[in-house]
Amino acid sequence: MDQEKKPVPPERKLTAGQAFVKSIGPFGCALFLVVFVLATALCFTVGRDPIPGYAPPERASYENDLPQLVEVLEEQVFPKLPDYEMTAAVTGDKVTVTVTEGNFAAARAAILRYFPEDLIEFSEGD
Repeated sequence: MDQEKKPVPPERKLTAGQAFVKSIGPFGCALFLVVFVLATALCFTVGRDPIPGYAPPERASYENDLPQLVEVLEEQVFPKLPDYEMTAAVTGDKVTVTVTEGNFAAARAAILRYFPEDLIEFSEGD
């Protein structure tokens, strides 16, 4: 006797997120959340002060006196950044800072944290 088979409803497919959570399990979810919180905390704490406690002079004090800006850089800033070897010189209407030793991008970022980019050019030295 032929018994009528009831049609089986199709299985519902899991979304990508549901499949991920199912595959990593409860321990993986907890680990994922801890790593997420740590990564977020790291993002909010990066960008520490390269020269703790340093306050640059007012822009107006050196904007029209570039040799004074070179003097401030060489006497007050470069000695406090011992990881980089840098020199400064007036070239035209800007000050050129040459990084001869150390990470160029980090040295540039440290200088630009205190001084405006429109007054300073950077170059890598040999």
